Amino acid sequence: MRAAENGLEYGPVFQGLRRAWRRDGEVFAEVGLPEGERERAGQFGLHPALFDAALHALGVSGVLAGGSGSLLPFSWRGFALEAVGATSLRVRLASVGAGSDAVSVLVGDESGRGVASVESLVLRPVDADQLNAVGGAAR
Repeated sequence: MRAAENGLEYGPVFQGLRRAWRRDGEVFAEVGLPEGERERAGQFGLHPALFDAALHALGVSGVLAGGSGSLLPFSWRGFALEAVGATSLRVRLASVGAGSDAVSVLVGDESGRGVASVESLVLRPVDADQLNAVGGAAR
């Protein structure tokens, strides 16, 4: 996976991407929490590991203009939370424009009920040197 190649390692809770596929410039994904983490889902509006796993689908998508390195969230616009406590999600990611570094995000539960949406999420590349510098400062 590109993230690991670029120095970004994820623990088991953040490895929830189950399926991802593309259609007409959009990316769809199914993500889920591991069994031991599901009981904590209600402690969050949207469990951060679920949302993070949804964004992992971008790594295999080619939807963003992108650059080298792993893409990390940079700025948000138009976030709406419609439901809480989801343990698995279905996600649609789409570029907000040609050559863009931003995506729109629609998130639903397994039944199709809306969970959250993001009008625009800008992502920026980060490389291993940047991650190591931050990690070293934290130590």
